[in-house]
Amino acid sequence: MRFRTVNSLKTIKLDEARLVSLKINGDQMVVQAEGAVIRADDPNNTRFEDMYCVLLELVLYHVQVKSFCLQGYKYYDADGRLLEQVPSRPLSEQERQKALDVGEDVWIFRLEEDPEKDVYRLIYDMEDDGQINTYELEFTFDGSKASWERFSGPVEG
Repeated sequence: MRFRTVNSLKTIKLDEARLVSLKINGDQMVVQAEGAVIRADDPNNTRFEDMYCVLLELVLYHVQVKSFCLQGYKYYDADGRLLEQVPSRPLSEQERQKALDVGEDVWIFRLEEDPEKDVYRLIYDMEDDGQINTYELEFTFDGSKASWERFSGPVEG
């Protein structure tokens, strides 16, 4: 690919990007996302404003998965009373494989660093039999490489 950023995740934003592929092979994780944002402070970004890229491939090295869970939720009525609460729960190995098999309509909510827990967290939504499931993958890694072919336009707002 034409552009490459090494060990500089702070210059890339995956929030609200479409998750095209998520693979964990041994100690390597590969994330492909459409509509990722390359921040103005990335050395490849000569426009000095946040820019979208068409397809970004992010490779993380020496990954250790700390947790992989289905996020819980709370339902409230119009008056703010809690109607139902479902806690987050770890995924079984079969559920993990299904959660990694991303389809057409999978969206990244956030890729963030949690300095208190010393982990990164990838949160994404995936539809399963008409229900939206939110998955949370916590992990550590020792190195990263992001690459993309071209920019596609500035982020507005």
